[in-house]
Amino acid sequence: MITTIVTFLTEKIVAVIITTVVVVAAVPTLIVALHGNTITITTGPVASASRTHGDDEHARLVLEVKTAGDNVVLKINNEEASCDSQIAQLAAVSKLSGTATQAAIEKGKGEFHNSELPLLNEVKADEDEFEHLTTVTSETEQTFLVRISTVQVTALGEDGHSGTLVTVCQTIIIEIRTIVITVVQPPSGGEGDDTKKAA
Repeated sequence: MITTIVTFLTEKIVAVIITTVVVVAAVPTLIVALHGNTITITTGPVASASRTHGDDEHARLVLEVKTAGDNVVLKINNEEASCDSQIAQLAAVSKLSGTATQAAIEKGKGEFHNSELPLLNEVKADEDEFEHLTTVTSETEQTFLVRISTVQVTALGEDGHSGTLVTVCQTIIIEIRTIVITVVQPPSGGEGDDTKKAA
């Protein structure tokens, strides 16, 4: 069959000038390439098999970036839960009314959540951008993994350096502690007391 194809193509090349054409033969592993007047037959994967391999590779790289991003999101969410727990502990030692204490605690939790939201959005945006790229390579994957890792270091810190979320949480705790743990001082025995006694 291949001899018939080659003979047929050789006869047609005389009548038609062909610059570069690639023909996939019926046999999956054969590619017939016509370059000018030269015909070469090489073994190789079929176009569809090659495309499937590319799709598998693309899916694998997308999964790796998504997994890395999801891990960072999980760590940031755990940091929020930890901070919420620390903030909630202040309620037990509060000197303010329950309503005032709860308002201060909810405000603190809201501040933390607002601080972490841009970081979470950045990770999700990186995941989405990578997933929608038409062509991805290992180099592209590494670029996005570095971007996601940078968000993690910024949020949580590294090598003994506090991340922004740790700093925000500590600042909020100090602020809430200042608000809810107030020591009520009894009036001192000053001139006011003397005035009452004289009257």
